[in-house]
Amino acid sequence: MIKRYRSFLFLLVIIFLGCEKDDICIEGSENTSRITLGFVDYKSKGPKDISLESIRGIGIDSIIEGINGNYLKFPLMVNSDITKYVFEYNQTLDTLTIHHRTIHKYLNRSCGYVSNFIVKSDTEISKNHGWIREVSILNDSIFNEEKTNILIHY
Repeated sequence: MIKRYRSFLFLLVIIFLGCEKDDICIEGSENTSRITLGFVDYKSKGPKDISLESIRGIGIDSIIEGINGNYLKFPLMVNSDITKYVFEYNQTLDTLTIHHRTIHKYLNRSCGYVSNFIVKSDTEISKNHGWIREVSILNDSIFNEEKTNILIHY
């Protein structure tokens, strides 16, 4: 019994000594930032709440329904330099095509990589009937989610 206990204790000590500081990804560490879209009134240029019926990512298996507010945060595709979203508002569809450059940053062994983005100036909208009037890039660097990156005027 004592021999078994010593073997277990020895194994436990080896496991703890074998772990390195970067083997654990601490909660709250850096994550891949999402793009922040703000919605503004086309005439007054002031923030304006919107009630979207749905948002669908093209090439992404996701549909979000019943969105309300004057800003939204979305992930960008890390394995492509183009991300497309279809916005449905009052039964009208418009496609936002975001051209971006991805910058991968290595954190450590357990957390892996995070991706940051630079939005390119050729970001555009494709209108079916056109509820989106204009898209303007406010902040092209996406290194955190605190700043609004693109304004959608409607």
